[in-house]
Amino acid sequence: MDGSYFISYSRVDAEDFARRLADQLVAGLPSYPVWLDVRDLQPDGDWDEQIADAIQACRGLLFVMTADSVQAHSVTKDEWVWALRYKKAVIPLRAQGGAGLPFRLASRQYIDFSGGFAIGLAQLRSYLDSVGGPKWVLQDLRYQLAEAERELPRADSAQRLRVRQDIEDLSKRIAEQEHVVADPQAATRRAGERIDAGLEQQRQPERPVVAPAQARFVNQPPVAAPPYFQDRHVESELIGQFLRAADERVLTVVGRGGVGKTAMVCRLLKALEGGRLPDDLGELDVVGVVYLSPSGDHPVSFPNLFGDLCRLLPDEAAGRLRQLYQDPRQTPTALMRALLDAFPPGRVVVLLDNLEDFIDASTSDFAITDAALDEALRALLAVPPHAVKVIATTRVAPRGLLLDHPERQRLLDLDEGLASPYAEQVLRARDPDGRLRLKTADDGLLDRARERTRGYPRALEALAAILAADRDTTLPELLDQTAGLPGNVVEALVGEAFSRLDGLAQQVMQALAVYPVPVPPVAVDYLLQPYQPAINAAPVLGRLVNMQFVRRETGRYYLHQVDRDYALSRLAEGEPGDRDADPPRFTRQALWHRAGDYFERTRTPREEWKSLEDLGPQLAEFELRCQPRNVLRRSRPDRPGHRAVRAGTGHLPGNR
Repeated sequence: MDGSYFISYSRVDAEDFARRLADQLVAGLPSYPVWLDVRDLQPDGDWDEQIADAIQACRGLLFVMTADSVQAHSVTKDEWVWALRYKKAVIPLRAQGGAGLPFRLASRQYIDFSGGFAIGLAQLRSYLDSVGGPKWVLQDLRYQLAEAERELPRADSAQRLRVRQDIEDLSKRIAEQEHVVADPQAATRRAGERIDAGLEQQRQPERPVVAPAQARFVNQPPVAAPPYFQDRHVESELIGQFLRAADERVLTVVGRGGVGKTAMVCRLLKALEGGRLPDDLGELDVVGVVYLSPSGDHPVSFPNLFGDLCRLLPDEAAGRLRQLYQDPRQTPTALMRALLDAFPPGRVVVLLDNLEDFIDASTSDFAITDAALDEALRALLAVPPHAVKVIATTRVAPRGLLLDHPERQRLLDLDEGLASPYAEQVLRARDPDGRLRLKTADDGLLDRARERTRGYPRALEALAAILAADRDTTLPELLDQTAGLPGNVVEALVGEAFSRLDGLAQQVMQALAVYPVPVPPVAVDYLLQPYQPAINAAPVLGRLVNMQFVRRETGRYYLHQVDRDYALSRLAEGEPGDRDADPPRFTRQALWHRAGDYFERTRTPREEWKSLEDLGPQLAEFELRCQPRNVLRRSRPDRPGHRAVRAGTGHLPGNR
């Protein structure tokens, strides 16, 4: 959101009014930036796309009501409908006395300029001063509720379920916001008390009554592969061959974000817990499985790799190795040799998820930046036969590592999405109650969706998320709008889904994106408190989970990596001074600093340290404090380049 207001008007009878309005809003104090087509359209670009982009980026749309603009055929209708789809404020301005509100906007109050321009301008300025405040948010929710209630009796049977759900959701949000408006100070105080209590709870995390010294399956999988995740038969067979091969040690699964690398591997490893490969690929016994992932409590690192593998060993051997680890003279190579020698015959699988976080794409060999981890993996390749096999998922292959003992490695490149009918099954599974009209869609329509998304699982999920965020968009309309998607289809659809969320939901998504690990709701509340004093993120997070934007695991929330990258890309970088600005600035610099403060405040007291897990807040804080310089140094591949979904030729014509 760039903070400007889009002026929607008819050139037939309101061009002079629109120009005068733009001049007065920009020139006054405070100055309100505006977007006016006759001044801001670039002659060398597509006018439809420029108008669509301006509406998607604006703070709100000023709808100038005149005899021509309120007609059903007026281009202004396409513009304010487009604005509503992207949860933008639509502010009606009556410029002519006989102009009435269109049916869909009938519940809204207009600002009347017909009795005098100066009077209307003063009222508009007063209104714009309130935009984003508690009372304004409450009124906007009431407008949305009134529009949903007007739509309900006119909706067909399939759409009625969706409208009723929106009415129920809006009613709850209105009740919450009414408490905020009734007593803002009390709401702010309650939020502060809830955050303080939550911070204290995080400082004293619950510990299991009995922590087993030995386990077969260490840590939670980063993804619970859904039952509809299928059609990776060939890839699963290749992984099975790797696991059975006595002379292969490391398998690198490479693919762009959202292609389903982690889900595929986790599905296979989950099946191994029962002693079999998926897809009737036969029996395969494993001694144990270790999951390391940035989305879990145990991210990828050499200490976690070593410590978690020790948990698969008998107590005596594990204790001896942990003592050896404490010796500062030991190198990662020596430690790995000792660890691998301690394993009896069998098969142990380690998943290193999102290894691209440790790959420097600016180097010719795409080197692994964690020296200890790199040394440990090379030792695992070099030593005599042992029980441990590593599967790494990554967006970019570590070329340097792949050249070390290549005969003991295998590369699996996932360059294609799901084929039919499995992509269609993914879409139907995202709509269990039929409210998105995917469950009952005909095969031909879903086949078009598969082609449009190239079958990439995350793109299919994003398609469903767009429908979940906008009840007025149907799948056929969406497919027409996405006819010209670029090659980075996953990032484009993820960006489009994000753009259809309301402002608070977008901020919650960006808060999750700032944190390097999954966090509880209190972490989001703490991060957003300077910007939303009465914040209560828990219900927003619940809605985002239901809409398939956010993932939840054991009470903690996180984003798919593609969503995280996109949400961060929509934040301004800012300056180091943003952290102390008053009023606070919503930039990456300011948010990284405050997120670091969150982990500083939730550190486990030193006297209660029992394991490396108790240092998790310190490690996360360190990563956040170093983020500004890391961003300048590191170049991540596959950066999102969101191309907004267009309304299509004729929907938003530039010629008024």
